[in-house]
Amino acid sequence: MSAPWQVSRESLPATSRLLVERAHEELVAGNLHDRRLQEVRPLVRESWERSWRRRVGPEGAPPIDLVSEELEAYRLAHPLASAMDMIRALLLPGEAADTGVIIAVGDQAGRLLWIEGDRQLRSLTDDMGFVAGANWSEDAVGTSAPGTALALGRSVQIRGAEHYNRLVHPWSCTAAPVRDPETKRVLG
Repeated sequence: MSAPWQVSRESLPATSRLLVERAHEELVAGNLHDRRLQEVRPLVRESWERSWRRRVGPEGAPPIDLVSEELEAYRLAHPLASAMDMIRALLLPGEAADTGVIIAVGDQAGRLLWIEGDRQLRSLTDDMGFVAGANWSEDAVGTSAPGTALALGRSVQIRGAEHYNRLVHPWSCTAAPVRDPETKRVLG
């Protein structure tokens, strides 16, 4: 029996990048019944449809919901603040300066609170609004690992053109909701 966070071979996207890109274009144009959409993984297609129906734009950076002092105060009071040292130790290999890894920890609403890891990659993700304080919920940016994981209440992996927002098409991301161990309430 595999663990719930492991990706089975059957769930890996076998669909070509080009087909996913074309299906995305059809959906964004409002062609929800285009045959290419049936080739896209169901969790992605369903998220795209939710995003399209909510009129999420397929381009542009997400809104910044928290800035400077407000962001810092919110971080300090957030239940995951006390877990950040452990998260860093578990997810960031050694000296994170040039490892090719970025981690983000957000809240239950999809707002990113901490972005850490490879400095060069972080400078690239800054351009698409993957920054502390930005809202990466499905309502704000459409299909993305952070937002879709929160929408579904389970871990997800989103690759390349599976992202709803075109700015994120060069990236692949994995996310999982973090729950309070006692109440099971989603914390981030």
